[in-house]
Amino acid sequence: MKKYIFLSIITALLFAGCVKDEQAEPTPAAPVEYSNIVINELITKDTSDPYFVDGLGKGADWIELYNTGTKAINIAGMWVTDEPGVETDYIQIPLTDDAITTIPPKGFLVLICGAADASGDIPTGIVDGNIFIDMGLSASKDNFAAIYDPAKTEIDKSYDFNGLVDDKSFGRVTDGGAEWNALDSKTPGAPNDGSPPVAGSLIINEFMCSNDNIPVPGVEGDFPDWIEIYNTGDTPIDMGGWYASDDLGDIAKYQLPADDPGLTTVPAHGYLILVCDGTGEGLHTSFKLSSGGEAVGISEDGATQTEGYTYCDTGCDLPNPPTDFSAGRNGDGAASWVIFDPGTATPPTPGTANGTQK
Repeated sequence: MKKYIFLSIITALLFAGCVKDEQAEPTPAAPVEYSNIVINELITKDTSDPYFVDGLGKGADWIELYNTGTKAINIAGMWVTDEPGVETDYIQIPLTDDAITTIPPKGFLVLICGAADASGDIPTGIVDGNIFIDMGLSASKDNFAAIYDPAKTEIDKSYDFNGLVDDKSFGRVTDGGAEWNALDSKTPGAPNDGSPPVAGSLIINEFMCSNDNIPVPGVEGDFPDWIEIYNTGDTPIDMGGWYASDDLGDIAKYQLPADDPGLTTVPAHGYLILVCDGTGEGLHTSFKLSSGGEAVGISEDGATQTEGYTYCDTGCDLPNPPTDFSAGRNGDGAASWVIFDPGTATPPTPGTANGTQK
């Protein structure tokens, strides 16, 4: 009898050990929405007040990309060409600096094409914050520019720019729109309608939907849910009058005060914490975040979603962080998201810089 009891205990221990070692399947990363990237403007010969002067003193050609979506997109690994369909002529956008190759929502990124110096053509790469593409554009020899996702599936192609006049840019009349034309003014890195470029943007940088122990700046004696907003630009941005929500179908769920810039202004490369405790006053939203999965979103006008993400255990934009864990960008403003563990070297950081996980 003792023999059978002993065997039963051993079997139970082995089973328990197997169960403990089993790891939950990680939540698949949401697919990158490359289709939201479009060629927005280009120039084949930039002579007066050129965007970039190369080592030979000449203005380089350029292609401007625009992110039509509501989420930052890292274009590293995508391909660009002036010979659509000729795969051997595709040039891959460098994979070496996510901060440079990430385009914020409704933001722009300029690829410098055909630049040279005393040593010859500048090779494809990232130098001093500029993305160089070893490919010149020609109004007499080329017709189209095109971009492809990392799998070399065509994402977007320009209209035919053959015959474009020197020092004229060719682009979409409205950013991301369907109509192309030679533009009155070249606007690399700025809206095609000539309006001033946005110096930076406000993005959701991190959030916590179940908080038992993580202190939140400005909150005493409680551990509420929170959403961290980050200003990607070099100048302060007032978030007064903006909206926040936990429901992407009702993006205007809570409006921040519109008359207190001292409260709602986000410093350059700084942070603003929205306290999600259901209070509905000041920076305290009228909603709480659900630990079972939900959404986080912001809107500037209450009608159009500026940025928004769903989170849940499987099938959402982002994984659902456990209690006292947060979901956040892998470095402030980065395109990729990770889970921050309070027991590691990269814990949740409400109101301060996100750690970077390798």
